[in-house]
Amino acid sequence: MILQYSNDSIYHIYSIPVSQVRRPLRNSKASVHRTPGKFKIKVVSQSVQSLPKQSSRSPRPLWGPRPSKPLPQRTQRIREGSVKLTNYKDKIYHLPIEIGTPGQKFNMAISTSYPAMWVKSLNRSSSHPYRGYNNTSSRTYIENGKTFGSYFEANQGYWSQDDVTVAGLTVKNQVFGEAVLTDDTFKNTDIDGVFGLVPPGSSADEGPTVFENMISQDRLPIPAFSLYLNRYNSSDRDSMLIFGKRDRDYCIGWFIFAPLTSPRSWQFEVDGVEVSSRMKVVSDEPGRAELDTSTPLIHGPMEEVRMLHHYLGGKPHEKLLGRYVFDCSKVDSLPDVEFIVSGQSLPLSSRDYVIKEDQDGHVTCFSAISGMYWRKDTTPNWILGTAFMRAYYTYFDKENSRVGFATARH
Repeated sequence: MILQYSNDSIYHIYSIPVSQVRRPLRNSKASVHRTPGKFKIKVVSQSVQSLPKQSSRSPRPLWGPRPSKPLPQRTQRIREGSVKLTNYKDKIYHLPIEIGTPGQKFNMAISTSYPAMWVKSLNRSSSHPYRGYNNTSSRTYIENGKTFGSYFEANQGYWSQDDVTVAGLTVKNQVFGEAVLTDDTFKNTDIDGVFGLVPPGSSADEGPTVFENMISQDRLPIPAFSLYLNRYNSSDRDSMLIFGKRDRDYCIGWFIFAPLTSPRSWQFEVDGVEVSSRMKVVSDEPGRAELDTSTPLIHGPMEEVRMLHHYLGGKPHEKLLGRYVFDCSKVDSLPDVEFIVSGQSLPLSSRDYVIKEDQDGHVTCFSAISGMYWRKDTTPNWILGTAFMRAYYTYFDKENSRVGFATARH
């Protein structure tokens, strides 16, 4: 897993499989080859100025009417199995955990695409004074004896085993990577590692994740979790990760569910992408989308994203391939972008898909929808990052092999 800082100040955590190796990966190499997806474009010859800002269909079909007056603010309750997340500038969400006995406290970036957990070791080589996990101080530490590593030499160390507590729930003998060599992925933040939340059974050599051990050790009423993500510097209630249930306090109306298309990831079918029901990006076969908290953006096939911004009025960024910018004076009049899931519309307003950044008094309006070249038949057509999930309270239901979406209560 690599966190990258680019010129537009956007963090990306690229999820990279970890594996058990018997020697450091100092000489390892990896490359990625991608080809465009199979999507076709169907468009109505119409400019963005003539498109309605909102969809012609109901913005939230099947979810019941919107309330006629603002909903009363409810007192936010934090129950066992729920944990507050910290929003780092709409780029990373992290949670507090404890490792060992007595518990050592750390902040971990959540990732719904990473198949393990790793934390910085107190014994790691670094010129920066980060805190780290000290296995000699824990009565419940068990030496694992296997080497921990990842591609691109991002992190190296060894697998360790200890009790882990999160959201008031303790799992015994959790295996995790203890990183001795790191590239200071989370430099200038309070984040100490990554907390993987892939579906149970997705990890291989790494062993069960914390979520999987919660299930096997009967710590959850049902094998599921849900996410409410707030907006940075807003009046929204705190972001929450809730294990074992859905909480109606964080959403409005009914859920739209989509079955998983892969047992190893939170991937599901997308029927298409539309701009206010006028411009459609459709395919001969349903597309694939994966929910990934590791990225703040929404990544899609390069050509489809280009056409999408053509009708939104976005211009290609001069230096960043696949990125687009908007005229900030026109952002409030931009139409909705709709993802069609299970035959229903999941619209994003311009507030959801436009990122405003102020650099030395100059405000740039970036699109959160980015184009990428995908590796053929091995990756989803769309990766829906936190820009998408802030709009929807998201339910990750392993028991029924599905994901669910309801309008987030902001």
